[in-house]
Amino acid sequence: MDAGTQSTELTESFTAAAWERIAPIMAEIEVLPLLTRLSDGTLPPEVFRHYILQDALYLKHYARCLAIVAAKAPDNAQVLRFLGSAQKAITVEQGLHAGFLTQFGITSEDVTAAEPSPACFAYTNFLLATAYHRSYAVALSSILPCFWIYWHVGEAIKSRPAIEDNAFQAWINTYGDPQFAAGAREVIALTDIAARAASPVERAEMMDVFVRASQYEWMFWDSAWRLETWPV
Repeated sequence: MDAGTQSTELTESFTAAAWERIAPIMAEIEVLPLLTRLSDGTLPPEVFRHYILQDALYLKHYARCLAIVAAKAPDNAQVLRFLGSAQKAITVEQGLHAGFLTQFGITSEDVTAAEPSPACFAYTNFLLATAYHRSYAVALSSILPCFWIYWHVGEAIKSRPAIEDNAFQAWINTYGDPQFAAGAREVIALTDIAARAASPVERAEMMDVFVRASQYEWMFWDSAWRLETWPV
């Protein structure tokens, strides 16, 4: 499903407006060298190793954000629905990481010793601070782009002709999988429920963090392509 179809389904919802707001960011994400070369199988192995290590570090913190967001949910039904969709996403990503860490010769010691890049450090700290200090609705909006943008990118890449022996095919399969799409749709729906109960001020804050997290998604992929490290 492309973004246009997604937006049509979510007409007049908060998330439809949010997706429209980040259209310029998505245009830049779609042409990132890391994603285009992952799609055609030409991504340099050292770039992917850098990316997957940073993604493993990111997921450790993201999982905590999801737990905090679920704990702030206003009723048990939303707690259970959110934890269920979040658990699915984390399980899928952890399985993907395990396979790639082995495939690319990355040991558990490498993961333990890895230091977050500036982009990874900034993104995860933004998410953690938002989850801890802001309302459920605002925190939920900050973690939504990770679900939604990966779903969108996975669908877009999956729609292209498959490249034989693409070393990154498992990544494409994961984020283009219907189960991942279902999890993303659940989080989108939860965000719209929260937005309907939010005040105008809170909805503005939701939009702000949604846009900022989307910018960080671009920065995360771009930084991996550049093999970003701390400059000093």
